[in-house]
Amino acid sequence: MQNIFKKILQTKNKYNSTILFDSRLIKKNDIFIGIRSNNRDGSFFASDAIKKGAVFAIVDNNKLVHENIIFINDVQSFIKKFTKFLLKLYDGKIIAISGSVGKTTTKENIFHILNNNNLKTYRSFKNFNNVLGLQFSIMNMNIKSKFAVFELGINAPKEMDNLTKILQPHYSLLTSIEDSHIGNFKNFSNLFANKIKIFNSRRLIKGLMNIRNEDFQLPKIITKKVDIVNLENLDIKTSKKNFFDITFKIKDTYQKIYSDKGGIFSETAVLSFLFLKLFIKKFSNKKFFYKEAILDSRGNIINRIYKNKIIRVYDHSYNASPYSLKKQITYFDNLKVTKKLCIIGSIKELGNHTEKYHCALIEDIKALKVKRIIFIGEEFYKLRSSHKTFSFYKSYKNYIKVMKKDLEFGKNIFVMGSRLNNLDKVIQNIC
Repeated sequence: MQNIFKKILQTKNKYNSTILFDSRLIKKNDIFIGIRSNNRDGSFFASDAIKKGAVFAIVDNNKLVHENIIFINDVQSFIKKFTKFLLKLYDGKIIAISGSVGKTTTKENIFHILNNNNLKTYRSFKNFNNVLGLQFSIMNMNIKSKFAVFELGINAPKEMDNLTKILQPHYSLLTSIEDSHIGNFKNFSNLFANKIKIFNSRRLIKGLMNIRNEDFQLPKIITKKVDIVNLENLDIKTSKKNFFDITFKIKDTYQKIYSDKGGIFSETAVLSFLFLKLFIKKFSNKKFFYKEAILDSRGNIINRIYKNKIIRVYDHSYNASPYSLKKQITYFDNLKVTKKLCIIGSIKELGNHTEKYHCALIEDIKALKVKRIIFIGEEFYKLRSSHKTFSFYKSYKNYIKVMKKDLEFGKNIFVMGSRLNNLDKVIQNIC
């Protein structure tokens, strides 16, 4: 198996190849790995990957015979061993970021800051933060980088144990712990206990944790290496000049950093600064929050043509929490564009808090300047009788049947919700 690992690295170095599990995304000189799931056997797409230009495909189906198809006994075992091989080979420092809200934007921000301080840095793909997503990002990492930044996400007990065991980060950051994904945890205490396992890395040098609820304390074995901050107590002030000046007070000392023009989310800037200060002695405090990180991490802007007019779609269809949704929809509401339409998907994994959060979101949305709002998902649909000024649909399939009337109006469309709502299929139908 070591020979296959070396062959992959040689191929990546020669062609700048990307390792992919989805044959539809394959480009010339990429590498395909056929993984199995409950619904499909990825090995069946190996031939398609080869036809599209993959240098070779790795599968565990010995019935496939081709000079560019490599057979192994177990794909999952192969991925596990290959990621372990790469991490052992990597000489740089690994950064892990998790939290209930803001982890993707913070990851992107830290990536931009390090690179702009001439510290060659790799970061994980978008919000690929479960075990398979982490493995995917590790397999595609630049092993010559000085730092590698990974996002970790959990929605069930023991998941952080697995992620931390795989990655063994040198530096870890928890952006916050909220009850926005408490559904699969018994209570907040159980959620808290699982989140802080990001600090259980045997290689941990230093960590930082933003926690608002000060009743919960870290175990003594962790507090020796982990600093705790409560951003709500830092008295963060923002003033607009050529840059956004962000001033905050910590340990009786005022600090000042700057974000790029138009930058927002001052908490992200401050948290990034405090975290990097733990292990980078000197770096520029200019442009400390990079506005482009919002686009890279929190969605894409897609242009669609409908009846000879351009519709701009602000695509955040792959993930949402009550906090991120409120933040992003407020950002969209303040954009100086016309004919705005919001398509909001419900949020999963809220457990007993589901109704409370969805009611609160509707009330928040009522205060927006945007008045054309579509709600999709059973969690919102159950609340329709109390909010008759909005349109509610049980699923994306119900909405697609009638969405043309909104396309006649909408020119700028914001789409956000949990991935399970399949809002990406709504976007596919905007044409």
